[in-house]
Amino acid sequence: MSFSRKLRFTYLFLIGIAKRQYKNIIIGLALGALGFYLFPKIIPYLNLKKGSVLKIGIVGRYQIGEIPSEILEEISYGLVQVSEKGEYLPKLALGWKIEDEGKKYTFNITPEKIYWHDGKEFSSSDINYNFKGVEIQTTPDSISFTLKEPLSPFPVFVSKPLFRQGLIGLGEYKVQKISQKGKIIQSLYLIPWQNKSLPKKIYRFYQTEEDLKTAFNLGEINIVNNLLDLNNLYLSKNIQINKKLLNNAYIGLFYNTSKPPYSSKTFRQALAYCLDKDPETRATGPINPLSWAYNPDVKLYQKDLAHAQKLLEDEKIDKTNLKIIISSFPQFEKIANKIKENLGEIGLNSEVKIVNTIPEDFDVLLMAREIPPDPDQYYFWHSTQAGNISKFKSPRIDKLLEDGRKTIKKEERKNIYFDFQRFLSEEIPVVFLSHPVVYSIIRK
Repeated sequence: MSFSRKLRFTYLFLIGIAKRQYKNIIIGLALGALGFYLFPKIIPYLNLKKGSVLKIGIVGRYQIGEIPSEILEEISYGLVQVSEKGEYLPKLALGWKIEDEGKKYTFNITPEKIYWHDGKEFSSSDINYNFKGVEIQTTPDSISFTLKEPLSPFPVFVSKPLFRQGLIGLGEYKVQKISQKGKIIQSLYLIPWQNKSLPKKIYRFYQTEEDLKTAFNLGEINIVNNLLDLNNLYLSKNIQINKKLLNNAYIGLFYNTSKPPYSSKTFRQALAYCLDKDPETRATGPINPLSWAYNPDVKLYQKDLAHAQKLLEDEKIDKTNLKIIISSFPQFEKIANKIKENLGEIGLNSEVKIVNTIPEDFDVLLMAREIPPDPDQYYFWHSTQAGNISKFKSPRIDKLLEDGRKTIKKEERKNIYFDFQRFLSEEIPVVFLSHPVVYSIIRK
């Protein structure tokens, strides 16, 4: 049989089947299309009642030594804990005293019997903080740290959860299982340590936020925290959505102060006056507004295009030869485009450039920064520090930051950080735009 006759035979054979089974074929195609559309929406309902297990999604690639602090704090405790207001509170330590002009910290350990997750009783000799250049002495009921120089934020460092032999901790949850791919953690399974009424928890880690959203849609996880948006999520009636403002972080437009014209304070102020700021989410400085050290009386740079134009004229800026590159992380592209629009209102030409890491050289950089629990900002703004991404230099700011971490009395520290915030706002190496608005979603 020739090839053409075989082809004709096959064609007639298929036509015959189609005529006899056309109803089943049409129904199959319709069900297939419907299933393709509904599958992601149906799957979550199949995972609603699988026992008391919380399946939580986290974005990030972590090794054992890099697990996020919010998870570590469930597994173990530090000597102290830090409140939302930046106050130090007892945890494993009942209390502490500061001696030798802020160079010696002695923590009294709770007499209550506490046990590690392997059953061993906790004692002061188990405290294994490894601080370079710090002399450590223990007694059965205390531990002392003697520093070479005074360091007022030192309690922050002993708020870090303690562990022994990997992730054996003292907290409410015990690590049952860790799944890894190479050195990267894929999932972390936690079970209650003593309070058995608590739910079990599975933390699953995803490389991107889009991967995490897909996992939520497919029912792999039922809790996601701190999402910047709800795009591409299937939000059925059984999904609870919570919205909150993150006071311990801010979104800012950082200037490269080592590069003209951004090295000019007048130019930096001009740009600040032309940008929109939402009063409901507004950030005004680098310290948490709930902190005892927060100064509400700083320069706010409310939008004033006329004043912005005057400052540019005073600075004799040649707009025709200036193009501002707005480097932005992907999640802030919408804000970056709004900034471009604002700059155009005063005749400035700009372009948005999306980046995934902090560039070595930039004009202005739009990014978010976490606010530490203590008001100490030495790492972020002192001229000698790598965290000073604006390359900002101010002898006055440097001196305030140095004094702030050497001063022990709280009221004196408060006055120092009030001045720091006031002068930083005047110099404006960064325009503080907003605190991030984030969403938590929970599948009931």
